[in-house]
Amino acid sequence: MMKTSYRVILKKCNTRGHHVELPRFLTKEFKLSPEKVAHFLRHPPAVLGDFNTKENVEVARKYLFNLDVECDVITVIKDKRLPFAIDPRQLKWISKEFSKTLRAGVETSLFYVTVKPRNKGLLLPSLLGKQDELENMFRFSDSVFVIDDTTFVLLGFATDRASCDVVFKKIVYCMEKHIQQNILVRIGFAVIPDDGKSFYELMTIAQNNPVDNKTSINGDRKKKETISPRTNTTRQNNGSLSDSQKLTMCFNNAKGDFYNELTAIPSDVLWDALSSISISDQKKFFLQLPHDSHLTYYLAEKIKNQSAPGDIDTAKKIVCDIISRMQLDEKLKNRQVNMEKVMLHLNRVDSIFTMPSVAMQAYSVASDPESTIEDIVGKILLSPGLTIKLLKIVNSPFYGLSHKVNSIKDAVMLMGTDEVVNMAFGLSLSESFLNADLKGLMDPQTLWRHSMGTALIAQYLCRDLPQFKDMGIFTAGLLHDLGKIYLIENFSQLYTTVLSRAAERAVSISAGEQETLGMDHGKIGQRIGENWNLPDPLVHAAAFHHQPSAAGEFSLFAAMIGFSDYLSNMVTLKNSPGTDDRSIQMLNQQFKVDHMIAMKKLFSDFNTQFIEHSLADVSAMLKENAHLLDLAG
Repeated sequence: MMKTSYRVILKKCNTRGHHVELPRFLTKEFKLSPEKVAHFLRHPPAVLGDFNTKENVEVARKYLFNLDVECDVITVIKDKRLPFAIDPRQLKWISKEFSKTLRAGVETSLFYVTVKPRNKGLLLPSLLGKQDELENMFRFSDSVFVIDDTTFVLLGFATDRASCDVVFKKIVYCMEKHIQQNILVRIGFAVIPDDGKSFYELMTIAQNNPVDNKTSINGDRKKKETISPRTNTTRQNNGSLSDSQKLTMCFNNAKGDFYNELTAIPSDVLWDALSSISISDQKKFFLQLPHDSHLTYYLAEKIKNQSAPGDIDTAKKIVCDIISRMQLDEKLKNRQVNMEKVMLHLNRVDSIFTMPSVAMQAYSVASDPESTIEDIVGKILLSPGLTIKLLKIVNSPFYGLSHKVNSIKDAVMLMGTDEVVNMAFGLSLSESFLNADLKGLMDPQTLWRHSMGTALIAQYLCRDLPQFKDMGIFTAGLLHDLGKIYLIENFSQLYTTVLSRAAERAVSISAGEQETLGMDHGKIGQRIGENWNLPDPLVHAAAFHHQPSAAGEFSLFAAMIGFSDYLSNMVTLKNSPGTDDRSIQMLNQQFKVDHMIAMKKLFSDFNTQFIEHSLADVSAMLKENAHLLDLAG
């Protein structure tokens, strides 16, 4: 599976790096050493770094533009079959060259070239600015593709294995002429068609056959040393990390109780520590704050203005103490093990429960652009139970129709195909809830009532938001907690730990899942939705209703499901006898600054009072439609 990211390339610095804020920003945001920053500013172009989201790219681009720095942003994809991220346009061009070679039926060699300084600490100019020089060094028939600062790929047309040594020498000569004399060049090679007939096949061979050229090309004899393939030995050696890296690790990995511990330190100390990490990482930490946190406005201003820190040494000491305890904490040592155990089980195709047959039929006919109203009505009528449930919803106060609807066809004609199918599909999933073996940790009926409540609230809140009309908001509300069913059914002992620790530490269940399992039920819901081939909005809502900013183009949709989930839980809590402040505190951690920011884009007057008014409105709506919560029974 390919992963997309966005690469920022420094083209030109009009101030030549003299702006006092520029080096500090590049050091923090792109995690570059001061020496590398100074080098890049003197010798553009160069790759500053890759971002996972467009939002982070735009923040960096805007900041650099204000500092009179010109940048390019390109999309790159990372395929596990390749050792580098590559521009998809470039990948397409390489594929075309391969096609020409295969059609011609002649041998062609692929050379995978990387360069680095022989002496540690020495910085080299980027290959990005050497495309023309490289092309001019080789034959017109050869193709050169510069991938990044240190890597390029050469396709040597009509070059067979026996003549590769000549090309080796030319590559090294070219690097020493246009990059630097004191340089280490590593070259891997493979031959079409002997070693494969695709770019990926040849790259695999080339990676496993690198040759280092360590002596000058001007010498009488060329020494070639074959290097064994690299092994993946990723050791956690925190002693070698810089203070900034340690702080980044802490703020990114703190979950549950440790996150609360970080937010409990004095606000000025917290900012002093946060100021040492990148703006994007600052924002990630900020977005996870509970919506009613005392830190919200303080940190928002600090991050916006990038205020100068105070006593940064004291802040680092306090946070590093927390890091030490995080590393010694037994449950954090087990987090990776638990996550691997869950993912191993999840990756087995037969481990994900199947979509109920009625739901599958409703979904399949709705997905067929040639299906008619009669087709849809016919599928729904195959299930008398589903028909009754649908008519009960349509005729409930929730819709407030002036006359009774007696048939599914009338419902479709009155409300539209999409809305009826959306409800039919969601309601037909009820057996996934009611037939679940939740090991006594949760009541299936209670979980269904909560999911049904979330669906009704989401649809109610979206009545004046046309952008969500055809995205399946009702079904998204019903599906958002499917991951909990999977985790409880398959990992009941681990989930018992999740629930007990969440209650003990007064953190949300999602935070408890992250702390114990390294993921929350949203990740599982995402996998189930993908396995069922559901539309992207439904998959993203299930995956990211607890962190909507990660849902990309569907962030507002995911935030709406997260808000509806929060309100549904809050209604239940307020109607339960013996509710205490600790329970409210635990639930408030579920609704985060991340949600608040998204909801303000949907409702300009969204604030604490808006939440309170919404809670009162949906509570009254659910009370009036209480019978709908038991439709699955």
